[in-house]
Amino acid sequence: MTKFHLHMHPASEGDALMLSWGDAERPGHAMVDMGRSKDYVLLKPLLQDIGKLDLFVVSHIDADHIAGVVPLFEEKRLPFSTAHVWFNAHEQLSDANDRLAPSERVVLGVAQGEKVSAGIAATDWPWNAHAKSRVISIDSPEGAQPIPFDGGLTVRLLSPSDRKLAALLPAWNDALEKAHLRDIDDGEPEEEKGGGRVRLGGLNVDALASARFLPDSAKPNGTSIAFVAEYGGKRILLAADAHPDILERTLRGLGASEDSRYQIDCFKVSHHGSKANTSASLLSIIDCRCFAFSTDGSHHNHPDPEAIARILKVDPVRPKTLVFNFRQPSTLCWDNRALMDQWNYNCVFPEEGKNGIGIDLLHIDDLWGKS
Repeated sequence: MTKFHLHMHPASEGDALMLSWGDAERPGHAMVDMGRSKDYVLLKPLLQDIGKLDLFVVSHIDADHIAGVVPLFEEKRLPFSTAHVWFNAHEQLSDANDRLAPSERVVLGVAQGEKVSAGIAATDWPWNAHAKSRVISIDSPEGAQPIPFDGGLTVRLLSPSDRKLAALLPAWNDALEKAHLRDIDDGEPEEEKGGGRVRLGGLNVDALASARFLPDSAKPNGTSIAFVAEYGGKRILLAADAHPDILERTLRGLGASEDSRYQIDCFKVSHHGSKANTSASLLSIIDCRCFAFSTDGSHHNHPDPEAIARILKVDPVRPKTLVFNFRQPSTLCWDNRALMDQWNYNCVFPEEGKNGIGIDLLHIDDLWGKS
């Protein structure tokens, strides 16, 4: 028996994603991000049980994706090993900048030390070894083709580009400070407090979907490692916090268009459902009916209703599923029978007493009839 499974672990407002594939008795595993420092404590026993990953991805340096990696490297003995680790640190940003045309290069700043880079360097883990340049980028030659992993999984990079990586260089120090990754900090990120929650009663999908789209311009998000993983004829897009323009451009380069949509069986939506990261234009070139959201809504009240409204509006006829790893106000507002009937979707939430939520990607059609 085989499996292809995504588990969205509780990761505060961030991501801690485990992708498993292959022989159900001895599957391969990829871990993508680790949420906040407190989330690592919950993940550690699982990682110890697995023992060895096939791939460990630190998608980018936002605190809600990388802060949980800091206590990992403070362990006297690491709880797992990995065949590959992907992470673009300052060195990779600089190398990406060097590959740009002289007129496009950015002026380099002075890099501060960074804990995750130092932690990876202290291991024997192969760091960005899939790319000869050691830059995980769609502009590395290796990024132009699917990357195979043991057990039959293939991964196709969608983000970042060299230009997106280089753009972070001038702001690298500030980004590190916001992620609490400078050498001078104590490794315990201050937990951001969520603002006042917006009451979302009376959701008007047409109006929300028609709201003006202002794309994400945050430079750390633009460096997100995002990819499509494929196994057993099924595909999942793990988008981290990637910018919508780079996702769309890469997919169009693969032949996706409004007339020939790129099939995706599950889309782990970028930036926890931010309205700035899921455009109608991007949605118009993918063929997908399952959309997953990883966030407790504690910081920016994600997912934004505009993002979900665009998802529903672009494909109003076919049944769709929204999968949430937390029951919270910004997700529960969509568990509305009148809206579900009108827009032909259902919601899936974690079972009571369960941590996070899993998606059986090989039998994903079963979700469309589950409420």
